[in-house]
Amino acid sequence: MKFFESRIGPSVFKSYYKHAESVFETVENMNASVKAACDGEDIVPHIKATSESELKADKIKNEIRDVLRGSVRLAIDKLVFLDLVSRQDRIADYAENVTEILSFRNLYENKEAQSLVLELADSVTSTVEEYRKTVERFEYLLESAFSNKEKDIMHEHIAKVNDLEHQADLVEAKAAAYVFSNGDDQPLAAAHMYRLIQRLDDVANAAETAANSLLPIISK
Repeated sequence: MKFFESRIGPSVFKSYYKHAESVFETVENMNASVKAACDGEDIVPHIKATSESELKADKIKNEIRDVLRGSVRLAIDKLVFLDLVSRQDRIADYAENVTEILSFRNLYENKEAQSLVLELADSVTSTVEEYRKTVERFEYLLESAFSNKEKDIMHEHIAKVNDLEHQADLVEAKAAAYVFSNGDDQPLAAAHMYRLIQRLDDVANAAETAANSLLPIISK
């Protein structure tokens, strides 16, 4: 990491990658919460784990902000970098929101609806996992001093995040349509599940936004 040490200082970007890992850990715990809820299992431990990993991400975010208040030099504009961190953090915020919604009441008791929610949660998690890989690849881009080869690889990862987010959107639409069409017998539970579906989709949207926020940097 000679490029980091000479141009940036090792702590800032290492913290950025650690933050990405904590964000993905939050999403994994969220996914486990959704699966437990659909299986009728105790969701409390998973909700607690989600909150703990989201808090860890928040702490790392604040550490990064503290470092950037100093005279540390960056290979990119400080405000741009802070925006990257904020958009990345939003993924974890929405993931925690999903578990908060789960804690309000039991899920709509419809196996097909629950199956679609599980499919959506997995699709969302795949989107965030690809975003995490994109951030990991960012390290190579910086070390290469923004070589065209690494830029192309980053573009490929970002495009895949966008593709996966689109797939999540399709599942979200299918799940929402099913709940609206079949939830008349349990309207409150159906409304609750629809809110859950919306927030799950927000997690994938946040991952797409975070990935796309890298585009101005890799296009320089």
